[in-house]
Amino acid sequence: MDNKLFIGVDVSKEWLDIAIQSKPDVLRIGNTADDVAVWAAFLPANAFVAFEPTGGYERVLRTGLHKAGMAFARVHPNEVAAFRQRRGGKAKTDRLDARLLAEFAAVELPRRGLAPLVEGDDVLRELVARRRQLVDVLQAERCRAGLATAAIVKASLDAMVEAIARALDGIEKAIASHVAASPELARTAEVLQSLKGVGPVTVHTLLGDLPELGRLSGKEIAALVGLAPQTRESGKKAFRARTGHGRPNVRRVLFNAARCAIRWNPVMKAFYDRLVTANKRPGKVALTAVMRKMLVTLNAIARESQPWRHVKA
Repeated sequence: MDNKLFIGVDVSKEWLDIAIQSKPDVLRIGNTADDVAVWAAFLPANAFVAFEPTGGYERVLRTGLHKAGMAFARVHPNEVAAFRQRRGGKAKTDRLDARLLAEFAAVELPRRGLAPLVEGDDVLRELVARRRQLVDVLQAERCRAGLATAAIVKASLDAMVEAIARALDGIEKAIASHVAASPELARTAEVLQSLKGVGPVTVHTLLGDLPELGRLSGKEIAALVGLAPQTRESGKKAFRARTGHGRPNVRRVLFNAARCAIRWNPVMKAFYDRLVTANKRPGKVALTAVMRKMLVTLNAIARESQPWRHVKA
């Protein structure tokens, strides 16, 4: 991070507001591939760009920076909001947000020693996201169907459930085909599933939403996902450490994987039982610890590209 030129970009649907640290001027360009390519071509080699995720509108910027070989980071909106409060800022505009992102990048990112961002498979990421959307909609429609009493409403809901289920089946087949078509993804998927409790849905989510898996240390991957406990102390008081932020979709599948593992994986079950019985940890806290342990294990499996070897606890 030494001698970096920190740049903040506020992303919206139509345009990008670009600010350089400690400079008052803000550049506005269109949020298009051509405009980003022209702008990125003039960036110096020491530029480091920070921006927030905005539900997909940042994809053009991310792709353009990646093609140009520029370093960049996606920063969590909550962290930027907290940074704004510490700075005493109240006004909020696109240009002010761009300046704030540049300052945040210059102040906060160097001390973290961030590893370079890993670009994942965009197609797989979209497929995994679509599967998640269909699962949520299907569950909602099934709940509505269970409560419906009018025949015409129930028939409508049943038809919707059937259509969504077919669409979900098609997406799952597309995910499996996409993974099978890539030798690297297929190999990683195979070794990840060697950890008992981890199934195809968990593996596909990890491959799509966590491309950093296997490329970071255990502590880094846990912090990235949001499974690293954050210590909270004030004076003589010590509060319970909490986890959060990170990748909620990854935590969601790890939660289900951990529930399965504490029943069928002897190592994870022994770890969970020890936390609950010997250490007197609440069940939810122990389950979160299992999630973290599984994630760190999966990270090692992906890094070594070797299946998990069962070791008795």
